Amino acid sequence: MRHLLPLLVFAFASTACSAQKGSGEATSTTDRRRLEFVIKGGEKDSIFLANYYGNKLYYSDTAVSDAKGRVVFDRAKGYKAGVYAVVVPGPKYFEILVNEPSIVMETDTANLSEGLIVKKSHENQVFLSYVRFINKQRKEAEGVNKEREATVDTVKKSQLRERLVAYEKSIKDYQLDLIAKNPGTYVATIVRMSISPDQEAIRLPDGTLDSSATYYSYRTHFWDNTDLADERILRTPVFQNKFDEYISKVVPQIPDTINKCADDLIRRMDHGEELFKFAVHTITYKYETSDIMGMDAVFVHMAQTYYCPNAGKPGRATWLSSDKLDKLCERARKQAPIIIGAQAKNIILPDTTEQNWINMYKLPQEYVLVVFWDPHCGHCKKTLPDLYTQYKEKLRPLNVEVCAVSKATDSTLFADWKAFIRENKMDWVNIGLTWNVYQEAKQNPNKYIPKLTTIESLNYADAWDVYSTPKIFLLDAERKIVGKQLTPDQMVDLIANLKKRKQRELDKGK
Repeated sequence: MRHLLPLLVFAFASTACSAQKGSGEATSTTDRRRLEFVIKGGEKDSIFLANYYGNKLYYSDTAVSDAKGRVVFDRAKGYKAGVYAVVVPGPKYFEILVNEPSIVMETDTANLSEGLIVKKSHENQVFLSYVRFINKQRKEAEGVNKEREATVDTVKKSQLRERLVAYEKSIKDYQLDLIAKNPGTYVATIVRMSISPDQEAIRLPDGTLDSSATYYSYRTHFWDNTDLADERILRTPVFQNKFDEYISKVVPQIPDTINKCADDLIRRMDHGEELFKFAVHTITYKYETSDIMGMDAVFVHMAQTYYCPNAGKPGRATWLSSDKLDKLCERARKQAPIIIGAQAKNIILPDTTEQNWINMYKLPQEYVLVVFWDPHCGHCKKTLPDLYTQYKEKLRPLNVEVCAVSKATDSTLFADWKAFIRENKMDWVNIGLTWNVYQEAKQNPNKYIPKLTTIESLNYADAWDVYSTPKIFLLDAERKIVGKQLTPDQMVDLIANLKKRKQRELDKGK
């Protein structure tokens, strides 16, 4: 069962990012704020002030309380509007909203949050009342939900469900009332942002649910309650939690769809440099480091769209140093030709005789498994014999040919390459950048290009970004990349799904 209560979930995290003025964003003058706290039990202690950036906390300032537990934060450069935490030894902390010019609050170290009293700050009084109401409703709803899960009486279960719905409605009514009574405040902005969009059920003419239209409506209206022009939202975890939910769960994890939705969202944040940076960096990093096959296509799109120079114009990621930007763009350049769906670069190289040149594109099989390896790579020597067994038993019957491409650029590598093939009886397609071809091509590449091969074939390590081995690609009948670094069983499943998809397309065309 999904949670019925919309909660403000505050979690630790940090980021370093210079704040820029945007709609709702404080100027350098209004950033000057005075924050005063009396903390009983915290006399003469070091008290820290931490600010949220996204869903992480970042230490912002420190001060020492006096003999009565009074501590003041009042630095010259001020404090950006946002959600902050006042941290006492333990460490323990309580959260506040910083938006007004002066805030005065009291509490006790023995009961930090529950004992919090607002002396001066309308927004914090509203915020504190809201949080306490939410916590009370949550506790009561959790008890009702446990009772509902434990009962087998269908009538009682239905009654308890109605009570849970009533809790949800009470929360929503409270939120809407708070927003209406506090227009233009930061607390209203945060509470409004925490309200999920209504999930309108769109139905077909026959009355059945149109799940596709319902989903697209939900996705379209996901950001309706968020002011994407107000850069203050970056300093509350509500925004990043919502952002992460949208990118990771609401948007289907299909590269083309992610790219489209990411571009649309970034475009809506394009007026504020800080929001723009947050969105671009967060999405790029997420998919640059993803272990899911195919997500490198999102990284490439983000890098080439927002970071790297294009058509004589500089990239827009001004926050990166030139050397880091160069490395990122070089990585994107190398990965772009080998993303899922890309047309694979052809490979034309000689076999072990150095007489027969084999054109990968002309192999008759429907699928080609390209395996880059090195005869001196220990992992390769363990992997390839097992792969060959799987090839004979599972892949060859599915009309898959293996094109094993090896580095054999000196006499030792060349001899070891041929010996390994012979010892393991690997009678699939074996080609390589061989010793004599490599030496002669360095002196006179025109001897081989374009008569026998291509520059990309001789430089396959760069063309296919082979920085480590073994490296595996599965190509379809059109020699497009459909899989990378898959196990044989995963290849079997993928090929079965590709064949089914192809058959469905053929059936539609009849």
